[in-house]
Parts: sequence; C-alpha cells; structure tokens
Amino acid sequence: MDLIDLINSRTFLGSEFLMWLWFKAECLDGLFDIPNHDRVEVSFDDQLTLEAYLAETERNMFRGGAPAYSPEAKTALQEGKRVQAAKLRVVKEGREWTFKIKAETLGLTSVKIPSLLSKEEEEQFYERMYLVEELEEILDELYKEFLGIRLSQAWNSVMLPAIQKWVHTEELLNPDHYPSEQELDQPLDIPGAPVKREAETAPAE
Repeated sequence: MDLIDLINSRTFLGSEFLMWLWFKAECLDGLFDIPNHDRVEVSFDDQLTLEAYLAETERNMFRGGAPAYSPEAKTALQEGKRVQAAKLRVVKEGREWTFKIKAETLGLTSVKIPSLLSKEEEEQFYERMYLVEELEEILDELYKEFLGIRLSQAWNSVMLPAIQKWVHTEELLNPDHYPSEQELDQPLDIPGAPVKREAETAPAE
C-alpha cells in the first residue's frame, strides 16, 4: 500500500472525529476541558452536511439555526448517514472563532478569528497568526483526545455503544451519558501494542 492509499484508507477517521465531537458537545453542553487551554466551548453552528457512507449522492445539507439539534439531522443519523462537513464555533475566554471543517481532510475554510486588539498593522499581523495557531492547538488537542479513545479498546466497548444509543434516542443528554474516565481508561486496541500495567504498590514494611 502506497502513501496515497494509506491516507485514503484513513479518511473515515475525520467523520468519526466529528461524530464524537458532536456527541460529547451534546453531553457536556459544549464545554471541553482541554490541556493548556483550560475550559473551551465547542458547538456545531448553522451549517451541517450528512452523507451516506457508500453513496455520496445521498446527502442532507442543513443551513440556518442549530441543525445539529434538529430532528431532521437525528433522522439522517438514524438512516446511517455520517458527518461530511460542519461549521463549528469555538469560544475561549470570551473570544470566538468560527470555521468550516471537512471530514475527509479535516481542512478548515472560512475561518473567522476573534476581533483584533492591536492597533499597529505589524502587531495585527502577529496577532492574527497567534489566534490561528491558538485555534489549531485547540483542535489538535481535541483530535488527540479522540485518537486516544479511538485507538483503545474503549472505542468499541464503551464509546461506540454510547454514540449509537445517542443516535437512536430522543432523550436530552447530560454529562452522565458520556463515558467516565475510568470507563475510557483501557489498553490500546493495536496488535503488538504494549499492555498497560497497573501501578506497582510499595511493599508493606
């Protein structure tokens, strides 16, 4: 398998990442505790596209309002459609970013950064760069968390059943619906990966 084939064979991860993000945002009311960034609010904005896995022509495009919370979007999920693209909103310390993200590449477009505070043109340039990098760091941490779960045994045993239950329920979610840290703390589900060892206890004196 060459590099292109390898990349193409992993494109499903982007859709799964957005599904996990959507599910967690609903459970935690959009509030994420991210390493080095404290608490960040992440929500699905006013654009969402869901697509059938093997039939790209079977697509639902939602615009306006909050489509991620609409019955129509939930019905599309129940029909087996997956997130193909979405517009997301990230808020940190009163500053807001919005952007569109494609599941296939996780590429960002239409990125809108928070209002600039700098007055000088040169300072504004560096402030823009800083704000873009800050958004990238937040998304990197979210994807890192997702991959940690996706590559562990917790994905199939805990997270996937929880997401499937969410897809088929009309119940409003709360933090209790999201798997606990203890449930997610499972070994990697990769052949040949080192087995996680329990912490050794000090011998009794």
